[in-house]
Amino acid sequence: MALPIRTDVEGRLRSEQGFGLIELVLAMVILQIALLALVGAFSSGAWALGRADKLNTAAILADQQMELYRAMPYNAIGLDTAGAPTSGMYVADTSVCPAGQTPVCGNTGPVDNNSPSTSPWSCTAPSGSSSVSTYFSANGINPCLAHRQVSSSTTPVSPDGRTYYVDTYIAFGAPVSGARNAKTVSVVVRDSNGSELAKEVTTFDCSTGNYAYAAPC
Repeated sequence: MALPIRTDVEGRLRSEQGFGLIELVLAMVILQIALLALVGAFSSGAWALGRADKLNTAAILADQQMELYRAMPYNAIGLDTAGAPTSGMYVADTSVCPAGQTPVCGNTGPVDNNSPSTSPWSCTAPSGSSSVSTYFSANGINPCLAHRQVSSSTTPVSPDGRTYYVDTYIAFGAPVSGARNAKTVSVVVRDSNGSELAKEVTTFDCSTGNYAYAAPC
């Protein structure tokens, strides 16, 4: 009875010889490439999640700041123009801070459409019913501040522990030619590097921001 002939493939499979050095090195290289690709994917995902978290927090801070002015009488909406920054990231953004304006960035304090010089509200009054800072300080945010920092050590604290800067610009004037005066409020939230994360712009008209039974504007 003739014995079956063993092929070269069967011989190699039955052989007790292991991988050679070259095969082992190639296998390690391929494994390392695969692991590096996985690490890169996880790293990119973590960065994207962190970025999305920052953008979401910045949007919340911008909306929180804008809600202050939505809850205020029209005449009280304004900034402490003398306390606004004159350098740095606050004035660097020319889309909200046109250069060469007085006061800085063309900001306005509390003004009335008919009689700006006789507005009953004040950003600089330390106390009393006419003080914007005192009347709206219950939530820890002064709406007269043009530039404020939000971090883990401020009041209110940063929602995610990071540092943000909430910059507010309020311009008084006619939004378009021939229209009556209004107040355009721009809120920009930036990170500690000065990069813009969120921006919200709202125009307030005196007829929609006045208290009940106020004189027509």
